[in-house]
Amino acid sequence: MITWLIRYGHVLGAGLWVGGYALLAIVIIPLLEKEANPSMARLAITCVRVLTYAGTATLLFGLMLVTRTRGFASLLRGGEWGAIMIICMIIAVALLGLGDAALRPALKQLSQTGDGRRARRWAWIGFILTTLAIGFMTRAIYAIS
Repeated sequence: MITWLIRYGHVLGAGLWVGGYALLAIVIIPLLEKEANPSMARLAITCVRVLTYAGTATLLFGLMLVTRTRGFASLLRGGEWGAIMIICMIIAVALLGLGDAALRPALKQLSQTGDGRRARRWAWIGFILTTLAIGFMTRAIYAIS
């Protein structure tokens, strides 16, 4: 039951993470580029903060899940599963940095200048990386240690 709850938290956090980047890239940033709305700009910046929390939760639940399933010793055995886990951890840490260090300042610039190229680029990169991590994770369940 505990492992299921941890996996549920991991999947829920990942869903929020992917969905948040999709919402920013496909809906919010294009709306901000059309019309600089201060409340929409605040929503976009708040969205990035939620992405940071969702990403952190996903990473923490993922680490707990490793301890409840194959264990950290399996990460370094050279198997497919360990490689997938290491790749996804690198993607997750990169995404946490991307949101706070690149996307949020780009959104602030967008709200001040109306130029959304940087914000749109970072949101799409985040969306692609989260989707890539989901793809790796779907394989991880069946991977050999």
